[in-house]
This record gives sequence, C-alpha cells and structure tokens, in this order.
Amino acid sequence: MKAIATANYDFEKLITEGCVYVDKTDMLGKLASAKDAIYFISRPRRFGKSLMLSTFKCLFEGKKKLFKGLKIEKKWDWSKTYPVVSLNMRKTSAPTIAALDKNLWNVSKKISAEYGLKIKWRDCGDCGAAFSETLEALAKKHGPFVLLIDEYDVPLQTFLRTGKLGAARAMLHDFYGGIKDNVGSIRFLMMTGVSKFTKLSVFSALNNLTDLTMDRPEFAGMLGYTRKEIETTLAPQLGAFARKLRCTREEALKRLLAWYDSYRFSPYSNVKVLNPVSVGQALPSGILTDYWSKTGVPTLVVERLQAGGKMPSDLAEVATTPGDLDVCDANDLPWIPLLYQSGYLTIKKVVWTDSPDGRYVSGLVLGVPNFEVRENLKSNFWRTIMHMDESSFTSFVDVAKRQLAEGNVDALTNETLFSLYAALPSTWRAKDEAEAKRYFFMFMKLLGATVHAEQTSARGYADAIMETRKGVYMFEFKFNRSAKAAIRQIREKGYADAYKADKRPVTLIGINFSAKKRNIDEPIIEPL
Repeated sequence: MKAIATANYDFEKLITEGCVYVDKTDMLGKLASAKDAIYFISRPRRFGKSLMLSTFKCLFEGKKKLFKGLKIEKKWDWSKTYPVVSLNMRKTSAPTIAALDKNLWNVSKKISAEYGLKIKWRDCGDCGAAFSETLEALAKKHGPFVLLIDEYDVPLQTFLRTGKLGAARAMLHDFYGGIKDNVGSIRFLMMTGVSKFTKLSVFSALNNLTDLTMDRPEFAGMLGYTRKEIETTLAPQLGAFARKLRCTREEALKRLLAWYDSYRFSPYSNVKVLNPVSVGQALPSGILTDYWSKTGVPTLVVERLQAGGKMPSDLAEVATTPGDLDVCDANDLPWIPLLYQSGYLTIKKVVWTDSPDGRYVSGLVLGVPNFEVRENLKSNFWRTIMHMDESSFTSFVDVAKRQLAEGNVDALTNETLFSLYAALPSTWRAKDEAEAKRYFFMFMKLLGATVHAEQTSARGYADAIMETRKGVYMFEFKFNRSAKAAIRQIREKGYADAYKADKRPVTLIGINFSAKKRNIDEPIIEPL
C-alpha cells in the first residue's frame, strides 16, 4: 500500500518515491493544451496548489517517465519542451518595503543566472522594470516560456496591519505588470493564491486572464479529493482506516466525509472536495481530528472576525452573491470573501433566478464546510479573544470539560464562565440578554456539551437545557435584573416539569448578566 505524502509538494519526488498520486492530469492537460493558457486560481491553504504547479513544471519540461500510467501520458506531445520559470512568492516576503524590493530584484537575478541571460537593466531602482526586461531577454534567447507563480498574495499579507500596505501594493503592482509586457511570449501561465486581492495589475492588466476560481465548473474538483477518488484511488488506505476504527468501510467513509468534506468551489457545479492534507493524515493514523489548524494559525481571519464582532454561530447561513466573493480589497478586508477564500466558509446553497435573458445565479448561501473547520474556527476564535497561548487555552478548556463531565456546575458557572465573560474585549459589551446568551452557547459547543436552546414547555421555554450522564441542568438568563428572578421564572413556568420523571438529578441555574460589571452576577444554583 502506497504512502500518502502530506508535506511533499514536489511531483517528481512524489512519483519517484512511490507515494500515492490522485491523478488530476486529465484536467491539467486540458488547461495546458489551450491556446490562451493564462490562468489564475484561488484556493484555501493546503489544497494542493503547489503540487499542481510542480506537476505543470514536469509536464512542460517533458519528463514523460514521471507520467507513466497517468491519464495524460498518451495525450501529450512530449517532443515539445519549454523553459519553466517557477516562482514561490512566499520567498520574497519581507518585513520592510526595502527588503521586499531587494527580494523582488533577486527574482530577476536568479532567472538571469539560471538561463544565462546577459542583461543591462535600464532602471536599477525599479524591480518591476527589471522583471519585465528579464522575461523579455528569456524569450529572445529561448523562445516561448512557461511562468508558474505560487502564493502570489503572500508578500502583501505582511503589510496588511501596517501603514505600508499602499507602498507594498504599488511595488507588487509594478512587478506583476512585467507579465503584461511579455504576455505574447508566454506559452502558459498559472498563478495561485489564497485571496484574490483586487487592484493589483495582474487582474487589471491581463485582459485574457482566465479565473478558474469559480467560473469554470469542469475544474471544480481539480484541487482537493472528491468522494469518488477516496473510494477508488485511496481505496486501500480507506480500508486500512476502517480497520483502525473497527467499523465498516461505509461507516469509515461517512466519518471521514463529516470531518473533511463539503468544500464546494463553484456555484455551477455540484462537485465537492475534501481537504487533501487532512485526509492524508487521518487515513494512516486512524485519528479524526483538526489537522488543518496545525498547518497554520488563522490569525488574520480571527482578528477580522473580532473586528467585525461576528461569532462563529453567525456563520451558519451567510447570504452573499458571486460578485461579492470575487473581490477582496486589501484595504478593508471584507470578512465574508476573506472567510470564503480562506476556506472557513463554502457554498451551501445556490439561488437561481429566471430573467428574459436567461437563468443566472443571483445569490449564494455560505456555511462552515465541515466539522474540522468548525472546531478550528471555534478554538482559534476563543483562544485569540481570551489572549491565551495555545498551552494555556488547552488547559483552560480541559478544566472546563472536566467540570462538565463531573457535573460540577458550580465551578463551571462561577469560575469558568466568569473567566470567559471577563476575557471578552471591551468593544464586545453585551447589549441585551440574547447577546449574553450567545457567548454561553458558543462556549458550551466548544466543550462538546449537549445544550438545547429555548426548549419548549407547556407555558413557555427555558433558555438552555444541558444534559449529561450526571444530570440535567436548566439555565435561565436575565439581563440587568437578578438571578432570583431567573429561578422564580423556571419554577413558575414549569420549565422542568418534563424532567421530573428523569432518574438523573435536575439542577436549576439562574444567571443574571450585569451590563455594569460586564459579567455574570452571583448565579443561583439549586436542585429541582
């Protein structure tokens, strides 16, 4: 059984080392064979963008032996090869504008040295002009060339929280402008990134740029694993995974899909894909957990959520349009396209509208893709707003989970919930009872508690009912009143009547949230 490589993005190394490769070369071949082969694609991190570019590199360099048995082997003209300029823009990322300028200059110097180009750059102070002249010299000496640009947006991310964003964007605008100057000499171009930052010349200047991000449904499954690929190419690994879980193959697949599936990248295609890195780690280990967060902490995303005052519970159904998702202005970072492009939201529903000109997509409903992202978002969200490092936050959550498991509702309420509300940013003042309850529900979900919101009874409904093996806990919240009023309401309305026959003890918890104190105010806990 072949190993699944999750940290190797080099196609040649992947094949020569005998690792499993999910064959996408039929789609790559269609793109590479087109006449106007100038492409851009945006996908979340760890979805195989770098491996795709490495595969294109080997394809255009004519390394036929690597493609033996793959779909493209007998469909590609291996007699034609091209010089391939492969740029990982992460390597140009820098802490200052001066350092960024130097790194972009080094791109041209490296290309020049690799292909033996003798260039007298006209303007030594312009890294964009140097890049343009380098590509021009490459075409004159070697003919049409292939240009592969990975993580084009990373150099800009360093400056998003500084006052230098404008200068960095202008520099990258000029640098990428060198592509336009030489587009006639480019045999194939593929550019990848996570965010589609607007107002960069790569999007405004290349009139023939084809954006594969949403509008080409036939390529919706090009990055990531489809369910069919899991059941066929990865069938041996799936079988071993099922044995580790001690369940049937069907049940194992169901669990795998719940954790890592349901990324839908095109409103015009029903194709859904799983996160390949998470799948690649879950199958051999037999452990279903959040692998995605370990590949990078989404600090920018969490901070943007904080700034917008949005809780993860607000992300169940987010209404938007394809046009809104297609842009991401680096100046203000709209949180909906940022979360979508980063992989924290995906397409759940598509709204079609009929008009005299035909049927078109008028709206989209977004949601969190799967259990892994939901857990990732919740844990990173709370850890960030509570200003805790990962170790401290894990300890805090572990204590809360233990209190929950032991039925120690007194400590859970008076200590843990008190600490939680105390850690909320000053800008997040709870303005009413509903908002105060929202934080409670989200934190209880993080702990894995079974909590029913607004459980209906004959004379009304309780705010929250939490059930464990140890007991049933009935919560009633008040805002700027008293915990006594909350307990009195539970008893007068008979909220707990349905649980009188339950063998588990029933506990009533009255909680008042004080706007003045910005915290819960002397909760009352008493048995039914």
